[in-house]
Amino acid sequence: MAAKDFREIQVSSSLLVVIFLGVLALGVFIFLLGVSVGKNQARLSVPARIVTQQIPEPVKEPPVRATEAENEEAGAPTAAAPASKAPAKDAAVKAPVPKAPTEAKKAAPAAPPRGLYYVQVLAVADRAQAQAAAENYRKQGHTAVVVDPPPGDKNYKVRLGGFPSRDKAVELRNKLNAAAGGKTDFWVVQN
Repeated sequence: MAAKDFREIQVSSSLLVVIFLGVLALGVFIFLLGVSVGKNQARLSVPARIVTQQIPEPVKEPPVRATEAENEEAGAPTAAAPASKAPAKDAAVKAPVPKAPTEAKKAAPAAPPRGLYYVQVLAVADRAQAQAAAENYRKQGHTAVVVDPPPGDKNYKVRLGGFPSRDKAVELRNKLNAAAGGKTDFWVVQN
Protein backbone atom coordinates (compact mmCIF):
# COMPACT_ATOMS: atom_id res chain seq x y z
CA MET A 1 0.00 0.00 0.00
CA ALA A 2 1.11 3.42 -0.78
CA ALA A 3 1.39 6.26 1.71
CA LYS A 4 -1.13 8.26 -0.29
CA ASP A 5 -4.01 5.88 0.62
CA PHE A 6 -4.09 6.99 4.28
CA ARG A 7 -4.93 10.43 5.39
CA GLU A 8 -4.34 11.51 8.96
CA ILE A 9 -6.86 13.82 10.64
CA GLN A 10 -5.34 16.18 13.09
CA VAL A 11 -7.65 17.78 15.65
CA SER A 12 -6.48 20.50 17.95
CA SER A 13 -7.48 20.41 21.61
CA SER A 14 -9.85 23.40 21.26
CA LEU A 15 -11.65 21.73 18.31
CA LEU A 16 -11.87 18.49 20.33
CA VAL A 17 -13.55 20.39 23.21
CA VAL A 18 -16.06 21.97 20.79
CA ILE A 19 -16.91 18.55 19.30
CA PHE A 20 -17.32 17.03 22.81
CA LEU A 21 -19.63 19.88 23.93
CA GLY A 22 -21.69 19.55 20.71
CA VAL A 23 -22.15 15.79 21.24
CA LEU A 24 -23.04 16.40 24.90
CA ALA A 25 -25.62 19.10 23.99
CA LEU A 26 -27.14 16.78 21.38
CA GLY A 27 -27.39 13.98 23.97
CA VAL A 28 -29.07 16.26 26.52
CA PHE A 29 -31.53 17.47 23.87
CA ILE A 30 -32.45 13.89 22.90
CA PHE A 31 -32.87 12.92 26.58
CA LEU A 32 -35.17 15.87 27.34
CA LEU A 33 -37.18 15.16 24.19
CA GLY A 34 -37.66 11.57 25.36
CA VAL A 35 -38.80 12.72 28.80
CA SER A 36 -41.31 15.12 27.23
CA VAL A 37 -42.71 12.42 24.95
CA GLY A 38 -42.92 10.02 27.89
CA LYS A 39 -44.90 12.51 29.99
CA ASN A 40 -47.35 13.13 27.17
CA GLN A 41 -47.72 9.41 26.58
CA ALA A 42 -48.47 8.86 30.29
CA ARG A 43 -51.21 11.51 30.15
CA LEU A 44 -52.77 9.89 27.09
CA SER A 45 -52.74 6.35 28.44
CA VAL A 46 -55.81 5.37 30.46
CA PRO A 47 -54.94 3.85 33.84
CA ALA A 48 -56.97 0.98 35.33
CA ARG A 49 -60.08 2.55 36.81
CA ILE A 50 -61.26 1.49 40.24
CA VAL A 51 -64.46 3.15 41.30
CA THR A 52 -65.18 3.74 44.95
CA GLN A 53 -68.38 5.19 46.19
CA GLN A 54 -68.09 8.56 47.87
CA ILE A 55 -70.30 8.85 50.93
CA PRO A 56 -71.23 12.43 51.83
CA GLU A 57 -70.58 13.58 55.36
CA PRO A 58 -73.73 13.52 57.47
CA VAL A 59 -75.20 16.90 58.28
CA LYS A 60 -74.88 17.55 61.99
CA GLU A 61 -77.34 19.89 63.59
CA PRO A 62 -76.28 21.97 66.56
CA PRO A 63 -77.41 20.44 69.86
CA VAL A 64 -79.37 23.64 70.65
CA ARG A 65 -81.94 22.93 67.92
CA ALA A 66 -82.53 19.37 69.13
CA THR A 67 -83.06 20.68 72.67
CA GLU A 68 -85.51 23.32 71.45
CA ALA A 69 -87.46 20.71 69.51
CA GLU A 70 -87.60 18.43 72.55
CA ASN A 71 -88.76 21.32 74.73
CA GLU A 72 -91.49 22.16 72.23
CA GLU A 73 -92.64 18.54 72.20
CA ALA A 74 -92.81 18.60 76.00
CA GLY A 75 -94.68 21.91 75.93
CA ALA A 76 -91.99 23.89 77.75
CA PRO A 77 -91.10 27.36 76.45
CA THR A 78 -87.63 27.91 74.99
CA ALA A 79 -85.35 30.89 75.54
CA ALA A 80 -85.47 31.83 71.84
CA ALA A 81 -89.26 31.67 71.48
CA PRO A 82 -91.66 31.90 74.44
CA ALA A 83 -94.66 29.56 74.37
CA SER A 84 -97.12 32.44 74.00
CA LYS A 85 -95.41 33.76 70.84
CA ALA A 86 -94.52 30.44 69.15
CA PRO A 87 -96.88 29.74 66.24
CA ALA A 88 -98.43 26.27 66.09
CA LYS A 89 -97.13 25.82 62.52
CA ASP A 90 -93.47 26.05 63.62
CA ALA A 91 -93.99 23.55 66.44
CA ALA A 92 -95.50 21.04 63.99
CA VAL A 93 -92.57 21.44 61.61
CA LYS A 94 -89.86 21.09 64.30
CA ALA A 95 -91.42 18.16 66.16
CA PRO A 96 -90.47 15.39 63.65
CA VAL A 97 -86.77 16.38 63.63
CA PRO A 98 -85.71 14.33 66.69
CA LYS A 99 -87.97 11.40 65.74
CA ALA A 100 -86.21 10.64 62.44
CA PRO A 101 -82.87 9.55 63.96
CA THR A 102 -84.57 7.35 66.56
CA GLU A 103 -86.61 5.64 63.84
CA ALA A 104 -83.41 5.03 61.86
CA LYS A 105 -81.76 3.53 64.95
CA LYS A 106 -84.73 1.22 65.50
CA ALA A 107 -84.57 0.05 61.85
CA ALA A 108 -80.93 -1.04 62.19
CA PRO A 109 -80.51 -4.47 63.78
CA ALA A 110 -78.15 -4.68 66.76
CA ALA A 111 -76.12 -7.62 65.49
CA PRO A 112 -76.49 -9.43 62.15
CA PRO A 113 -77.21 -13.20 62.27
CA ARG A 114 -74.30 -15.64 61.90
CA GLY A 115 -73.58 -17.73 58.78
CA LEU A 116 -75.03 -15.32 56.21
CA TYR A 117 -73.20 -13.73 53.28
CA TYR A 118 -72.87 -9.95 52.91
CA VAL A 119 -71.29 -7.46 50.52
CA GLN A 120 -69.03 -5.16 52.52
CA VAL A 121 -69.17 -1.69 50.99
CA LEU A 122 -67.45 0.49 53.58
CA ALA A 123 -65.13 0.35 56.60
CA VAL A 124 -64.65 3.61 58.52
CA ALA A 125 -63.59 4.62 62.02
CA ASP A 126 -66.51 7.04 62.47
CA ARG A 127 -69.75 5.34 63.57
CA ALA A 128 -71.91 8.27 62.44
CA GLN A 129 -70.43 8.09 58.93
CA ALA A 130 -71.06 4.34 58.80
CA GLN A 131 -74.68 4.81 59.91
CA ALA A 132 -75.21 7.56 57.33
CA ALA A 133 -73.87 5.30 54.59
CA ALA A 134 -76.09 2.43 55.75
CA GLU A 135 -79.11 4.74 55.72
CA ASN A 136 -78.19 5.84 52.20
CA TYR A 137 -78.17 2.21 51.04
CA ARG A 138 -81.45 1.54 52.83
CA LYS A 139 -83.01 4.40 50.87
CA GLN A 140 -81.82 2.64 47.70
CA GLY A 141 -83.72 -0.48 48.77
CA HIS A 142 -80.87 -2.59 50.18
CA THR A 143 -80.75 -4.30 53.54
CA ALA A 144 -77.81 -2.58 55.24
CA VAL A 145 -76.21 -3.33 58.61
CA VAL A 146 -73.46 -1.58 60.55
CA VAL A 147 -71.09 -4.04 62.22
CA ASP A 148 -69.21 -2.87 65.31
CA PRO A 149 -65.43 -3.31 65.15
CA PRO A 150 -64.01 -6.47 66.72
CA PRO A 151 -61.31 -6.13 69.40
CA GLY A 152 -58.08 -4.83 67.86
CA ASP A 153 -59.89 -3.17 64.93
CA LYS A 154 -61.22 0.37 64.90
CA ASN A 155 -63.40 0.33 61.77
CA TYR A 156 -67.17 0.03 61.64
CA LYS A 157 -68.22 -2.01 58.62
CA VAL A 158 -71.25 -1.32 56.42
CA ARG A 159 -72.56 -4.52 54.85
CA LEU A 160 -75.43 -5.16 52.47
CA GLY A 161 -77.50 -8.29 52.19
CA GLY A 162 -77.77 -11.21 54.55
CA PHE A 163 -77.98 -13.96 51.96
CA PRO A 164 -78.00 -17.69 52.77
CA SER A 165 -75.77 -18.43 49.73
CA ARG A 166 -72.58 -16.82 48.48
CA ASP A 167 -73.95 -16.72 44.93
CA LYS A 168 -76.62 -14.16 45.87
CA ALA A 169 -74.01 -11.94 47.53
CA VAL A 170 -71.74 -12.15 44.47
CA GLU A 171 -74.74 -11.27 42.30
CA LEU A 172 -75.39 -8.16 44.42
CA ARG A 173 -71.71 -7.15 44.25
CA ASN A 174 -71.77 -7.50 40.45
CA LYS A 175 -74.94 -5.41 40.32
CA LEU A 176 -73.26 -2.68 42.42
CA ASN A 177 -70.20 -2.81 40.13
CA ALA A 178 -72.43 -2.37 37.06
CA ALA A 179 -74.26 0.53 38.71
CA ALA A 180 -70.93 2.22 39.54
CA GLY A 181 -69.76 1.86 35.94
CA GLY A 182 -66.65 -0.17 36.77
CA LYS A 183 -64.95 -2.32 39.34
CA THR A 184 -65.49 -1.30 42.97
CA ASP A 185 -63.56 -2.38 46.03
CA PHE A 186 -66.63 -4.09 47.53
CA TRP A 187 -66.15 -7.67 48.68
CA VAL A 188 -68.21 -10.63 49.82
CA VAL A 189 -67.87 -11.73 53.47
CA GLN A 190 -69.53 -14.35 55.62
CA ASN A 191 -70.64 -13.29 59.07
